[in-house]
Amino acid sequence: MLTLSRSRVLGLGLALLVAGAVLYFWPRPEPGVQEAITRKVVEMTRAAEEKDVGEVMESVSERFKSEGSGWSKQEVRGVLTAQVLRGQWVRVFMTNLEVHEVSPTQGDFQARFIFGRSQAERVQDLAATSVLNAYLIEGTFEKEEDGEWRVVRAKYQPLDPTELL
Repeated sequence: MLTLSRSRVLGLGLALLVAGAVLYFWPRPEPGVQEAITRKVVEMTRAAEEKDVGEVMESVSERFKSEGSGWSKQEVRGVLTAQVLRGQWVRVFMTNLEVHEVSPTQGDFQARFIFGRSQAERVQDLAATSVLNAYLIEGTFEKEEDGEWRVVRAKYQPLDPTELL
């Protein structure tokens, strides 16, 4: 029969603590380009819904230029602020996200973003109870010198509600 003395219990507890710390601090592999960009787009969408324009803009590069309109980062901030802060409730849904790796430090994305002034919890319920604005956004993320992925180029196209289904 094994007897557990105070020192054995303490030693076992310390060993478990050290093992847990090693697992917690063990280096994790960096996510691939597609996963990193997908995470960023999801984070930006959540931040927009929470009306946190600053957090959205942290993922936009200082080098940003929109294709077509030629907007800079500051102009995008103004447009996004107007879009997100209008209305009492804002729901932001992202659908049909596609991400393609161009290189280990660059990737292109395309997604539909639907802004609705509503209490809808699901995109399917949004049209029945709200005002909608929807856009197809295509752009490019690059991994910058600080290791963060940021949008450097984007273009948008307004979508008709019939194009959402």
